[in-house]
Amino acid sequence: MKPHSPAAEPARSPGLRTVPAAAGLGRLLEGPLDLARHWAGEDRLGLIVSGSHAAGDAVWVTHEGRPVSLSDLDVYAVVRDVAAKRTALARARAARTGLGARLLALGLAAPLEVGFHTLANLAALPARPGTLELRRSGRVVEGDPALREAVPAWTAGDVGHEEVWLLLENRAFELLWAATPGGHDPRRAELEALKRRHAVLKCALDLASVTALSAGEYPRSAGERVAWARARPDHAPADDRSSPEPPWDAALAWRNGQAEPLEPGAAAAERLRTVVAWVATWRRLAGVPADPPDPFTGIGRIARRARLRRRLREALLPDALVARLRVPGGRLRHALDGTPRHRLNAAAAALLMFEASCGTPRPVGREGEALGAELRRVLRRLGVASVGPESGAELVRAWDRGLLDGQRTEDWA
Repeated sequence: MKPHSPAAEPARSPGLRTVPAAAGLGRLLEGPLDLARHWAGEDRLGLIVSGSHAAGDAVWVTHEGRPVSLSDLDVYAVVRDVAAKRTALARARAARTGLGARLLALGLAAPLEVGFHTLANLAALPARPGTLELRRSGRVVEGDPALREAVPAWTAGDVGHEEVWLLLENRAFELLWAATPGGHDPRRAELEALKRRHAVLKCALDLASVTALSAGEYPRSAGERVAWARARPDHAPADDRSSPEPPWDAALAWRNGQAEPLEPGAAAAERLRTVVAWVATWRRLAGVPADPPDPFTGIGRIARRARLRRRLREALLPDALVARLRVPGGRLRHALDGTPRHRLNAAAAALLMFEASCGTPRPVGREGEALGAELRRVLRRLGVASVGPESGAELVRAWDRGLLDGQRTEDWA
């Protein structure tokens, strides 16, 4: 992120301004990195930072007179052996309570994602977007600089269809989180508004990544991926209201230092535009018509995309996520409808499809009520009968606490 001259900056809230990211991997992130060091243990082999902080496009603002980052900090901690990995995982789990508040005090207003890997684990990382980023731009902040060379040199063409789906589906939960008021501290309203906008614009940029990866391409920077996606023959022009372009220009400006909160109405419109673009991307990936008569077309098929053997295996294995899905009748009842994760992801997609069709997260009028009833039928088939149009928070909580480590919703009631 490049610093702006005062004359070039638009008017800002006195408590919030963008700050340069040049020192982001130095003193500004020393506190969060110290946590990662402690969790990894004294005999760790090294730390590698990946993601936007390594690439140099992390988003920083000043909050209460000090710089804080809105971008997740992704750390690969390299440990000596499996025993050290188990110990590190236990330390990290023990430190989860109250982690968000501690990270904010250390300058990170976003999750600290630390993965613990032996050298063998590092060499066996699968072909995923995160692995591509780690190999391309990961920065070794401790240990032998050659550690990054242990990461497989996968190409975009090696990334499987399932990994592309998971990238897109994970962003659905970010969009739902951005519209969920639960747990947000009113004393930090401006910072919370920026965090929500950051999630929306991160999703917008990742729609370009999904489009590129689905074609076996992955240009190096976010700007290059947006340019690539815009050049696609099936790219909808910005004035096509049926399939609007994601807010790519705003997202790129955001990454380049213009981290500004929006008025609530403008923020909601920007998010809805991104939701509509997300749904259009989902339909292209699923081979569904751009404007199907049934807005939920394809949901069941995509939820069932795993092989039957895998669906049955995951239904039989203990899985904390299943309880959060509130599947009636036990784990086996919906085994044929998809794995727990795929059903959860499909439920989030259905909520966004409802919102894209109605133009609002809540049913309005007779048509909205009818579509809301159909949404509930779709969700019941997926085993999440307790949620409807008004309950995106339930899905976000299951995603965060069941699949991740709970950092995004730790302060929710």
